Amino acid sequence: MNELREVLLGNACQILLSSGEAELAEAYLGMSLDEYSLGSMPGGFRNDIAKIDLTRFHIARQIEAAYDFGLQEGDTKARTAFTDDDWNDLEIFSQGAARCSFGGELTPLAIEDSSLRRTFDMMMARIALRQDSSLTIRELALLADIGETAVRTALSADGIRTEGKPACVSVDIAEPWLRRRRGYVPTLEFDSEMITSEIATAIDAFIYRPFRPALISLMDLRGIDTQRLAHDANVDEPWLDALISGADVSCDLDALARLATCLEVGVPLFSGRAVEAILARN
Repeated sequence: MNELREVLLGNACQILLSSGEAELAEAYLGMSLDEYSLGSMPGGFRNDIAKIDLTRFHIARQIEAAYDFGLQEGDTKARTAFTDDDWNDLEIFSQGAARCSFGGELTPLAIEDSSLRRTFDMMMARIALRQDSSLTIRELALLADIGETAVRTALSADGIRTEGKPACVSVDIAEPWLRRRRGYVPTLEFDSEMITSEIATAIDAFIYRPFRPALISLMDLRGIDTQRLAHDANVDEPWLDALISGADVSCDLDALARLATCLEVGVPLFSGRAVEAILARN
């Protein structure tokens, strides 16, 4: 959100530059620009722009929704609230908003690894998966939570060839590859075949219910038994039996991540609650 304020400041700079009217730029931003000129930026400008009221900007709500969707953070409602209208608006904003501000200062949209750019790019990567489009190396790296060099190395080791410029991988190959990555959190989606409200409640239960009953409830609603879950997640069935029954088990983070992926629960949430339960038993 602080980086968004920097972009809005850059937009105000463009208004002043194109119109020559400081009043228009100040009305847009909601703050005084007396200390700013096209040739200079005050040293403490980040403290100044902290006063910008983001509730005045509809785009701020859309970026919050993009963050929850792109990073798959928060509860079920937050992870699934992002709409196609939000996507369309943010695509226009990210392509058209200011890359340069007062005194030639770059805005976060011009910096590839800024938090704002990463949020936009992760949102677009999930949209690509949803629309069966190809994914770039950067998009794969962001979704898998590894570096781009590591992605190229892993793709090469798996015999996967990229296509085009920038290098891309088709969704048919990218999605199964991502599901084998420990850091990947699948996009929570609801369709007509799912009992939406009950599944959402079961997933959210990992936040406030003990791990074991939350896991059993979700497995029941998804119609998946221990044998099938062990097979799909490539985990040892006796180990999974012990985890579900409440017996002492080893803390296998890789196995927990694969279980979370199969059950379409956020890996940090699922694994964190599982580790908490395992430690309590031991």
